[in-house]
Amino acid sequence: MNEEQIKQTGVNENKKLSKKEIRIVVNHEAEQIITEYTDAVNSEFEAGHATRFDVANFMIAWFKDHAPTDVIHELRRRLLDGFAMLEAVQKKYKNDGELPPDLRTALERHFFGSDAKETKRSKKSLKSKYIKDIHNDGEVA
Repeated sequence: MNEEQIKQTGVNENKKLSKKEIRIVVNHEAEQIITEYTDAVNSEFEAGHATRFDVANFMIAWFKDHAPTDVIHELRRRLLDGFAMLEAVQKKYKNDGELPPDLRTALERHFFGSDAKETKRSKKSLKSKYIKDIHNDGEVA
């Protein structure tokens, strides 16, 4: 086998590996949790050996099948991005052509401070027509 064939074989093997597994990056806290569970699985387990890779894959697959439905909502709440929210609101209401009153009030307060007047519902004035509700003792009710 010449050097070119060896290089080509190595490239093909790397391509095969990349189809089987994907690498992800986890934070330090998640890595510690995976290590703790790996140690727990391997503790007093003589019939095999779990790697962090095995434990992490199991955790993800188990989570997919057993996590409550409100977990997605909680993940979304933890991952809120103020700028993304503003862009989404702008896109939605720009197409509608009108801002809701509460958003408009919040924006006015942001730009004008406490001097911004709140949008209040206007009260209807009383009409000059009324029912005479004066009762005389001599009249029959």
